[in-house]
Amino acid sequence: MVGDAWFNRFLEDNHILPRIKIENFLLVSLSLRPCSLMTLPAELQDASAIGGAIDEQVLPKLKGVRSEQDPLKKLKLIEALKKEMRLAYDEAMKGSEQYKSHRFWVEQLGLRNVTVSVRPTVEELYIFRENDIGKRLRKLMKDREKYRAKAIASARPGMERSRYAFPEEFQSSWIMEIGEILGYPACCVEAYASNREEEINVEFRASRQIEEAMKRGILNPLTYFVGYFFPCSPYCDEALARGSRYREHLSELHPRLGDIYLNSVAKNMERVRRQPEITEKYKARAKTILQQKSNVY
Repeated sequence: MVGDAWFNRFLEDNHILPRIKIENFLLVSLSLRPCSLMTLPAELQDASAIGGAIDEQVLPKLKGVRSEQDPLKKLKLIEALKKEMRLAYDEAMKGSEQYKSHRFWVEQLGLRNVTVSVRPTVEELYIFRENDIGKRLRKLMKDREKYRAKAIASARPGMERSRYAFPEEFQSSWIMEIGEILGYPACCVEAYASNREEEINVEFRASRQIEEAMKRGILNPLTYFVGYFFPCSPYCDEALARGSRYREHLSELHPRLGDIYLNSVAKNMERVRRQPEITEKYKARAKTILQQKSNVY
């Protein structure tokens, strides 16, 4: 960790969301969590503005792609547009104070990172301490690309989109490895992988479990110890133990951190409870844009 002056400066940096400060930076810096993951630009404070700037620059150029009837010419236009989308993303992101601040604190806290392009305008940022984690991540990302290339090549009419868009989600070995790297309990990762293989909606299952637990009046938010994590059960002892341990260490470091963390896990739990609803709202809102970009992605 950095000295007190730098630590206080980190806590006061308004360019990083409080949850990200705790879960993605401090837990990793304190060696409580091996690695964290955040999606860019979605988890930046200025995500809407960045997304809007990218769309404003790119969407008008989609008209030419959609109107082109010749398959070969259309393919060339799509590839050219992908490059323009990436350039627009880089311009909007690298000019963002939020992005610069995240990069700054990765370095100041003595951390490492791996950035992975998921789509032309979406990246994953993995933050970790140990070099071995970086090696494992790079191998996983290479495997993911292989899975995706194979899935796209074998895509057929009526095939569920997630099967070829996110085929790694249906590979148990891949899920188990990334789950371990991100510090999730093995039982929760196994449940997640099993649900995917059996085509059980993980988000719906996790949401329903919370609703049932709330009716019983037995629910501890610390089980949802990091964001976008779906425990095998609201009563998972291992998940709760990690959340409790994280809170204890953070409170010892600074009482304020313990309070921030408690607020974060409560929001994490509520987000999981509402995830099916959030997903449906997102789909409804994004339907028009997704239709426009369907040939690009």
